[in-house]
Amino acid sequence: MGERLLRSFDWLWFLALLVLAGAGVMAIWSTTSGAGLNSYFGKQLIFLCGALVIFFVLLCFDYRLFSDYITVIYVSMMAVLSITLLIGRAVGTNKSWLYLGAFSFQPSEFAKIVVIIALAKYYSGLDSDYLSFRELAAGAAIVFVPVALVLLQGDLGTAVTFVPVYLVLSLLAGIRRKHIILFLLIVGVYIPAGWFSLRDYQKERIENIFDPYKDPDRVGYQTIQSMIAIGSGQFLGKGLKQGTQGYLGFLPARHTDFVFSVLAEEKGFVGSITILALFLFVLSRLFRAACEARDKVGALIVSGAATLIFCHVAINLGMVFGVFPVIGIPLPFISAGGSALVTFFIAMGLSMNVRIRRYVN
Repeated sequence: MGERLLRSFDWLWFLALLVLAGAGVMAIWSTTSGAGLNSYFGKQLIFLCGALVIFFVLLCFDYRLFSDYITVIYVSMMAVLSITLLIGRAVGTNKSWLYLGAFSFQPSEFAKIVVIIALAKYYSGLDSDYLSFRELAAGAAIVFVPVALVLLQGDLGTAVTFVPVYLVLSLLAGIRRKHIILFLLIVGVYIPAGWFSLRDYQKERIENIFDPYKDPDRVGYQTIQSMIAIGSGQFLGKGLKQGTQGYLGFLPARHTDFVFSVLAEEKGFVGSITILALFLFVLSRLFRAACEARDKVGALIVSGAATLIFCHVAINLGMVFGVFPVIGIPLPFISAGGSALVTFFIAMGLSMNVRIRRYVN
């Protein structure tokens, strides 16, 4: 079995993940101070090593083992999210971090994977070609219980990323036209009402999309500095530690949410296109793995992982280019942050697991 799995391992897919993670490590080193284990650079290296260990450990177990025990895993994750509300620490406006001594992590990131497996398991157990309204509601409950807990933590950005997973997996499981129309009507009613439930700073971020120069020293500052960084990179970039916006610190969140701006400034158009091509390659591998999966639950798990990656990339690039509000969505494999990095490698580990077992009975 081990030899068969080794032959089925997609080395090009794995290499693309390593290059993306390596680009992130270099960007973090280039824009932050220090190179010790306690620096952003050192911590990212440690998290990357841990993420790779978890990635390979996941390959040792059949992915159906995780789906078989998903009820216990799901309930445990909801308990952790609830505990975070009680004893978690706030970072900025979000109370979404748990500290265990010197170690800290963000449970809401790992909840994304749990929700993908739970929803895939539920939909794969249904026999009908189309979901009934009751089944759609049950799927929504699986997703929106953690969404509600994350919203209570004050993390709107992370909560948003759960929604596309529900929509895509529901579409793949089968949605009738009347349910799609009903959903669109609900969204049409909720959007105007939801505007009044937003906090003032959230409204300002949305308004910033239309005119970042309306408040260039405060709300629009990040967007303006990001566009300057991207434009100044030109074709080949300025080189490592040569970017004025990144290395000199004019660009806020340059190692987290706006790390792509740093890459564009230092590596230029060529580097930016290379990063985007790598993401496209990873998504194509995920699409192929979903199509070749041996069962429905495997196909849905991979589809959920692909949706998660695509959603994060699209929103993050939208933030960087000023077409989406700044809501704290990291760029997969590249942005600094251990919880997100490990989560994305877990998603890839599960997806690769589905691929290498596509012919196993």
